[in-house]
Amino acid sequence: MLRRAEVRATKGPLRLAARRSATRTPRLGLIVGKRCLRRAVDRNRAKRVIRESFRHAPDLPTFDIVVRVAVTGAEVSRDVVDELFAALVDAAKRRGLGDVG
Repeated sequence: MLRRAEVRATKGPLRLAARRSATRTPRLGLIVGKRCLRRAVDRNRAKRVIRESFRHAPDLPTFDIVVRVAVTGAEVSRDVVDELFAALVDAAKRRGLGDVG
């Protein structure tokens, strides 16, 4: 999935890779490694923030989306995640991919 992504985006400590899906709804995958966030409480918080932002993101295309925390000791905030999903929508519109609202 990560190597064959049709759309890629980066915002702060987050990397996103996405490609079209056969499903009718967008799907989310998360990669939050122990090397980037050492404490489990930090990893879980990052995943919670990303999932919540995904649920409330308007107009997401029907893609399989993988978000990866790629910076050691990163602080994942709701604003950064919202910007990342907005970048995904913009990139999909520019390339004419998927059903973008």
